[in-house]
Amino acid sequence: MEHSYWRNKVAVVTGASVGIGASTAVLLANAGMSVVGLARRVRLIETLNDQVKGEGKIFAYECDLNDEQQLTSAFTWIREKFHCIHVLVCNAGILKANFLSESSTKDIKELFDTNVVATASCLREGLKLMAEANVRGHIVVMNSVLGHRIPEVPVPLFSVYPATKHAITALCQTVRQEIHFLKLNIKLTSICPGMVDTDFLSVYSEAVAELPKLQPLEVAKAVLYALDTPDGVQVEDIILQQMRKVN
Repeated sequence: MEHSYWRNKVAVVTGASVGIGASTAVLLANAGMSVVGLARRVRLIETLNDQVKGEGKIFAYECDLNDEQQLTSAFTWIREKFHCIHVLVCNAGILKANFLSESSTKDIKELFDTNVVATASCLREGLKLMAEANVRGHIVVMNSVLGHRIPEVPVPLFSVYPATKHAITALCQTVRQEIHFLKLNIKLTSICPGMVDTDFLSVYSEAVAELPKLQPLEVAKAVLYALDTPDGVQVEDIILQQMRKVN
């Protein structure tokens, strides 16, 4: 990170145990931030400190974001320990590959609960902390290219996943307007990767084996790019895709 504004500031990353969340937590810590990683698999977050050089540090906090009490308790703990937060990365999400015609109501609800309801709840809690401390803040929401357009694929197993991401696209616009209305100095960036090479994709395995994929670190660097913009410059959307190899 070129600008030192975020050094020694506090970041919260949800879904920080693996994939994009883990890469983002490490990058932010290596930029000198105190990073609180929220996830159920807390041991995986703790081991990320092995990749942190310098003064930054990752603090692991166990939290199931679908549990309202755990979610609010996590933000209460963050407030007590760090007093405020400067960066919030809403990264937690799930994917279930299936036809809608074969999806259970339980699975449909779980996708909306994790991808939309939990994200909205984290936005609420993070905004409250930032507004209370009246800090210059930045919220990053990990969206998807599927929040903008749905490609034709050979086997359409997307089910309601793109619907949850379209909801996130709308949510980002709503919250951005709310921030402006409340006169807060908080930026909100929606990052929309195409296919990313994480265990998230194991549900598709063979169907996507040959398709070009981004690496989690490449997506995490997009977070840094958004954070690195000058005060007053807001990157609203970043859509990034891995290009097909040209022989």
